[in-house]
Amino acid sequence: MKKDSKLDNRHVVPYNKTLLKQYEAHINVESCNQIGSIKYLFKYINKGPDRISVSFQENDTPSDTSKHSLKEKDEIAEYYSCRYISACEASWRLFNYEIVNRSPAVYRLSFHLPDHQPIVFDEDEPMESVMEKPSVAASQFIEWMNRNRHDSEARQYTYVEFPRYYVWNGNTRKWTKRTSQKTVGRIHFVHPKSGESYYLRILLNKVRGPTCFEDIRTVDGTVHESFKEACYALGLLNDDKEYIASIKETHTWASGHYCRGLFVSLITSDSIACPDRVWKETCDLLSDDLKHEVPEKLRTNDVDKLRKVLHNLALAKIEIELNRSGSTLKNIPNMPFPDYEFINTSCNMLIQDELNYDIAALEEEHRNLCASMTPEQKRVYDTIVATFDQQAAGVYFLYGYGGTGKTFVWKTLAAAIRSRGDIVINVASSGIAALLLTGGRTAHSRFSIPINIVEDSFCSIQPDSELAKLLNQAKLIIWDEAPMMHKHCFEAFDRTMRDIIRPQAKDKPFGGKVVVFG
Repeated sequence: MKKDSKLDNRHVVPYNKTLLKQYEAHINVESCNQIGSIKYLFKYINKGPDRISVSFQENDTPSDTSKHSLKEKDEIAEYYSCRYISACEASWRLFNYEIVNRSPAVYRLSFHLPDHQPIVFDEDEPMESVMEKPSVAASQFIEWMNRNRHDSEARQYTYVEFPRYYVWNGNTRKWTKRTSQKTVGRIHFVHPKSGESYYLRILLNKVRGPTCFEDIRTVDGTVHESFKEACYALGLLNDDKEYIASIKETHTWASGHYCRGLFVSLITSDSIACPDRVWKETCDLLSDDLKHEVPEKLRTNDVDKLRKVLHNLALAKIEIELNRSGSTLKNIPNMPFPDYEFINTSCNMLIQDELNYDIAALEEEHRNLCASMTPEQKRVYDTIVATFDQQAAGVYFLYGYGGTGKTFVWKTLAAAIRSRGDIVINVASSGIAALLLTGGRTAHSRFSIPINIVEDSFCSIQPDSELAKLLNQAKLIIWDEAPMMHKHCFEAFDRTMRDIIRPQAKDKPFGGKVVVFG
């Protein structure tokens, strides 16, 4: 209380006695605890009005355009013409205060990754002389580790502390003990985007007395695979919990698209120490708005498959945003990369329809059908399955009268292949025959065979269409009632398959697929 007035910390003005006595004026003092604030205040205090100087001059000999005819630049005159001294700087000089001072001396230390030692040479210098330079044989960084091997006192210091007690001799390329003149070491700056070099620089400020690169990566007796992992083990990197919490909090009021933008911003600004861990914690939130891009039928089926599809779609969106910023997921260690083939397959309902079978039920059906086969049917079955197992091409024609069990063989083959998780395409020349096959369609419907077919016809299948991708994925094609079709239909289908499965199967019948005609 002050004269019935309640005072608190808001009424306290910080001051500095030395400044008050020196300038005999009231000077408020605030502590700047950030480099950015100090840099801003220095520029703000010393800035003056912007100024530019423009002048015109003529050539001595206008007809001569050579560089010798131009007047020589007077750099000193130009410097004085554009020089500006602010009031603060003028006062500082009038009071004879020091303009530049540095004590103690600063020793710049270089370092490099294993097998990445930098070499400086002239462009016209022979490579033989470059390799014979003393700097190639021994660098400051390597010799520091060599000194640690046989000097127990040297092992007490970090790389930054080393110049206080040792001095680098450029002639002998060795570290020797310092006898006088105090100095401090400073390691060259490395940007966080530099990868392992950045993490090695962090470790060099902490690790004492290493004798090799493995010692730098060793924490509590464990040799880590990378310098980044060693930084994590020492607790020198953040665990990114605040960024994970930020994305989770943002998801409560923003869409997944906005959250992905936030995630990309954190990556490009090097705010996240380990993006792959943040992705694992928030992948469901970053992909929850992409369900509308997945076919509706797939949304209600396998939950794990749907989750994998959404995660791949989210990674693809993130990769596009990173590419716009000149970056990519491939440059981020341990970060997954989108599987575009999986995305295309998962969102292709023609493929999903053929894969949407109960594997356990098919295996049981396959065992029962195989147990009921006749020797002739078994021989046909073994021949076709052997071709399939060898991943070879094959074209077969199974002939038999009505009632001899051709459809039984088709069902057994389809159950055998589909129980392995592969695709079988069942077609028939007529609609009635197609009804007898599991997932059967007419050949015209499935292969888009032209109605008015001619000798050089093609099926209406684009190489990049979903139907083309289905035919690429198919392992077996069964075509029942084949003699009812004109030969031009088979020739058109053969040309189409060679076209959409090119170039590896351009010269193989039906693109190298196993095709069985009945």
